[in-house]
Amino acid sequence: MNARELLNALDAFEQEKGIPKEVVIDALKEALEKAYKKNTDPDVLCRVDVNSELGTIEMYELKNVVNDVEDDLFEIELEDAQKINPNIKVGEVLEIEVDPDTLSRLAALQAKQVLTQKIREFEKQTVYDAYIDKKDDIIVGTVERIEPAFILVNVGKTNAVMKINNIIPGETFKVGQTVRVYVVDVDKSSQGAAVIVSRTAPGFLKRLFESEIPEVYDGTVEIKHIAREAGDRAKVSVFSRNKDVDATGACIGQKGLRIQKISNQVLGEKIDVINYYDDPILYIAEALKPSEVVGVSMNEDGKSCIAIVKDDSFSLAIGKKGVNARLAVNLTGYKIDIKTLTSAVEEGVEYTTIEQARANYEYELQQKEEKYTKAEEKVEEPLKIVEEQPIKVEVKVEEKNVEEKPKEKPLKMPKFLKEDNVKPSKKEETRPVSKKKKEEEKETKRTIISSKELEDIKKKTEEARSYMPVYTDDELEELDEENEEDSYYDDVDYDEYDKYYDED
Repeated sequence: MNARELLNALDAFEQEKGIPKEVVIDALKEALEKAYKKNTDPDVLCRVDVNSELGTIEMYELKNVVNDVEDDLFEIELEDAQKINPNIKVGEVLEIEVDPDTLSRLAALQAKQVLTQKIREFEKQTVYDAYIDKKDDIIVGTVERIEPAFILVNVGKTNAVMKINNIIPGETFKVGQTVRVYVVDVDKSSQGAAVIVSRTAPGFLKRLFESEIPEVYDGTVEIKHIAREAGDRAKVSVFSRNKDVDATGACIGQKGLRIQKISNQVLGEKIDVINYYDDPILYIAEALKPSEVVGVSMNEDGKSCIAIVKDDSFSLAIGKKGVNARLAVNLTGYKIDIKTLTSAVEEGVEYTTIEQARANYEYELQQKEEKYTKAEEKVEEPLKIVEEQPIKVEVKVEEKNVEEKPKEKPLKMPKFLKEDNVKPSKKEETRPVSKKKKEEEKETKRTIISSKELEDIKKKTEEARSYMPVYTDDELEELDEENEEDSYYDDVDYDEYDKYYDED
């Protein structure tokens, strides 16, 4: 069957839907196989070949060649097989060409349904894979069609659905208008993949904070909870991971410029930015701002409480049409009953004041910090203090036998020496030392000196050295000059003395 026109249509389909032609061809093969089985027998073996270059579609029925046929649905005798293919042998598979035109009209319709279903499944999977990673994120689309119950937004590969309750009240759109939407979900149902988008979800506001406030984007300021009534008012609780960064100040910006940019993108919606606290009493007091909360009485169930506000702040705590109280409930997760201070005193409600709760909270924070620092100290490996071991220094002192010198008798000077004034030469006479004593060696004495004693010896040596005078070159010259002045005997004429004694 020539299918040049069909294959050309597949090329156009690929460009329009973005589905590869190979996928459509595989789906076509499967559809024709199922149609042929529907037309003949569900168990019959068949094969479909599609040549995209030649533009042809060929269909074959497969049978095993045997000598004796037991099941004519799967087998064929050798003689009959050789009529179709003379070179075929027993044990081989014979391909019998079938004209697709012989298919019944019902089988052709079934082939069309299978092909349509396969294409739809692939398209659904493609859309799902493309947008599942963009879930909980903002994408930009173009308004494709406006209906009373929803708006179709073209986001690229598919049209996203934005229902009427996901549109900010009072917001209007035009066909072809560019709009930023938040991907709520990607639904892969039997009818196809549907991308559900919204502009009223709290996540949409969170992504706007990340795009406009750098501290939120880099994680320095963390958004804990968001409660929102789209188009009217919203409350956002934030927490700073850096002590030097004010969370609310970073979100509001100088003169409220940052928060104003976000508000303009949601049709002027008022946004209250409050501090997040682990303590429920302080958190509830923050959530009921701008009213001034005096105290909070927590109920035993742990899910509800009574908030006591000043008498003139009661209307602020409730808000216009109760919006402030509803947002506080949604933000904190507690059911809040608001009472004035006067009515609470009359009813005898026991409550914890905000000042007391703040003092307890700060005390707990201080305790946590101390525990954290102690834990860090334990984790750090302590310095190993090595006890100072005395250093054993072996000092070998070799004592040689020194012969005691005999007491020398004073020698009498001869008379002729006395007269001639000749001084005798003094020569020390020593007794001969025996060989045995020379060979004797005394045992070496070993002494143990600690490191402290060595340090003391070093110190004493350095101190002794410090006492030795050190003269500069100029000082040495001055000393030489003084010695020259004091040298009395340098001026004595010894020749005169010699003459004097020679005369006598």
